[in-house]
Amino acid sequence: MPEPTVSLIVLNWNGKRHLASVLSSLTRLDYPPDKLELIVADNGSTDGSVDFVRREFPAVRLIEFKQNLGFAAANDVAAEQAQGEWVGFLNNDMWVEPTWLRGMISALGDHPEAACLASRIKNWDGSALDFIGGGVNYQGHGFQVDYGARESARDVERQVLFACGGAMLIQRGLFLEVGGFDRDFFAFFEDVDLGWRLNVMGHEVWYTPRATAFHRHHGTADRIDSRKLRVLYERNALAAIYKCWDDSHLARALPAAMLLLNERALGLAQLDQRPFRMGPDIAVDAKEASPAPQRPFAYDPAQIFSESLRDRARRVLRQQGIGTALRKAVRHLRWRVEGAIVTVAVRVLGILLPDMAMLPGITLSHFVALSQFGHSLEGLQDKRNYVQEHRHRTDAEILPLLEDPFFANYSNPRYLRFYAYLNRALGLDRIFGAESP
Repeated sequence: MPEPTVSLIVLNWNGKRHLASVLSSLTRLDYPPDKLELIVADNGSTDGSVDFVRREFPAVRLIEFKQNLGFAAANDVAAEQAQGEWVGFLNNDMWVEPTWLRGMISALGDHPEAACLASRIKNWDGSALDFIGGGVNYQGHGFQVDYGARESARDVERQVLFACGGAMLIQRGLFLEVGGFDRDFFAFFEDVDLGWRLNVMGHEVWYTPRATAFHRHHGTADRIDSRKLRVLYERNALAAIYKCWDDSHLARALPAAMLLLNERALGLAQLDQRPFRMGPDIAVDAKEASPAPQRPFAYDPAQIFSESLRDRARRVLRQQGIGTALRKAVRHLRWRVEGAIVTVAVRVLGILLPDMAMLPGITLSHFVALSQFGHSLEGLQDKRNYVQEHRHRTDAEILPLLEDPFFANYSNPRYLRFYAYLNRALGLDRIFGAESP
């Protein structure tokens, strides 16, 4: 098939240290130069990124924003200004082999109906898998299938719910027609939301292992305040399910998602709930309940939390490099110190002021996220109406693409017991297609 014109957009925010690797690899792509447009969309960087691109890569088109618009809005604006029939998005902390783009495009020969293509992503040195297709639970939280594994039986060409926004291609006209990434998401899960919408509207998203990008995992996210990240994760997950589930599935998923959000917040707060109780103990953990199911191909957070600190440090060093490992070590030490301070402060406060309670910021992020979701409902309703009016697939057809609708993104044993209990109490195990735990 003839090669289409392609615009590849690299979004950058204070990522000067990454740009030489990603742009050098893109300039070596084995693709007709007259059909390839390379774009750097800079999100108001202050680290000299713009001057570096102008000086070292003058052939790369530069789109500058005066401030950080976020992943979604900046990529949307860049896509509007792009010229290609297809538009691709790449994180700045990536590099690709010369055959990457041809490999992606070659998948269209076998799957001409594909509207969006997801690339295989490995870690920086190629020793472990990063993305070979993702899934999402019924609450809207995305996850990466077999993340960190050396290899996977699921690393095969197949239809998926969404493409990772860090390395993907999509028909530019369609991308603009459906509204692109949801700009209100700012960042995180905007790719889940886009792919889910595309599937609901009858468009196919395909994963292909014919092309591999290499990723320095969370090279940007690691520099964002964890409280802000948690707000984005929780708020955006709720927004995605609000738009994409049909009426009957949303009526069951949304209340459960909010209850589970609240349970995660309480778990992270490590709040002693005894002073708040009257009458018999109705906590789920006082009853017999098995944990929520984990599919064998889903990323298992319990396994990560059970790692020793030394093993976790080795894994991060191997998969993400020494820079990220050092940053995470410092952050882990800070969390340990802050946790110890909070524990002591809570105990002292409980003695001095028994009517007061101290909560960590990460706990409050959940309630801020819920508030932001509530205040955005009018706009979300308009978006939901558009998606549902253009629906071409039923939720029954979409459900298999979720991979694991009961994926648990928090490994606290009490939370897992409540998760399993809630699934049974609300009949969610039946509605979302999983066996009762």
